Amino acid sequence: MSTQGVEAKPSETAFFAALRRALANKDSNNEKFGPDFLAEYFLPSHFRFFFKFKKIRENTKDKLNAFLPGLNEYMIARTVYFDRLFVDAIKKEFPQIVLLGAGYDTRAYRFAELNKSTKVIELDAAPTQNWKKKCLKKAKIDMPENVTLAPINFNTESLKDVLEKAGYDPAKKTLFIWEGVSYYLESESVDATLGFVKESAHPESIIAFDYVVPLTVENENAFGVKKFFESMKKEHEDESLVFSIDEGKIETFLEERGLKVIEHLNNEQIEQKLLTFEGSLLGQITASFHFISASPK
Repeated sequence: MSTQGVEAKPSETAFFAALRRALANKDSNNEKFGPDFLAEYFLPSHFRFFFKFKKIRENTKDKLNAFLPGLNEYMIARTVYFDRLFVDAIKKEFPQIVLLGAGYDTRAYRFAELNKSTKVIELDAAPTQNWKKKCLKKAKIDMPENVTLAPINFNTESLKDVLEKAGYDPAKKTLFIWEGVSYYLESESVDATLGFVKESAHPESIIAFDYVVPLTVENENAFGVKKFFESMKKEHEDESLVFSIDEGKIETFLEERGLKVIEHLNNEQIEQKLLTFEGSLLGQITASFHFISASPK
């Protein structure tokens, strides 16, 4: 994230992502919809205490959904999607996985036993990363030997330089997970990240990320969209929404940057593919979100 806020203090949006993943884990009756059993360790101790009580969890989710309709469900789907990509890369023995703006991502720790040889590099602003390390240590969660946490100032430092110092090898096939980040960046930063993947990654590498389509007259009545943009502008000034890609333009956008689409899911496809269990839909997501994965051409 390229805002001044995350360079001075731990990311607020990373906290709320962990909060929603923790709630999903506590209330899910199946592992598919709440697999992040480590998310709660990034929350203050009083949160973890009160979340033991179902009524409090329900009230918390109701308040979150009133503020940002469909975002709880979106976070569940997002976790499922990027979990699958992470595990698939490990099973296919990708030499490297890079988490761009990792926040309180726990995949390197939840799937540590599966990972025999893949190097994982987590990048994020120093305040967020320092809090993460502190929480992991307090929870007595060991850092796997093949995991590196590398701080980066997204405003001033080169992605290429920071990754190379962290042990990244451009000659090796890599999965780049860019989760929950693109919409907080200026367009120049988005282009720089995609350009790095095009120019400094193995040709069979993959970058997977989520993005938003902008608020328009055509979609302002779609589920949760108008409320989402209004609430984010009002309540998250340090990490406001900046970047978006027009509906139907993602393939052209990536093509112009030397990347080819592997998979693209719009909001309805995300719901059908990731939030349906035994014929029932868990819930609607905020309709402005899409998932995309791509490789260098």
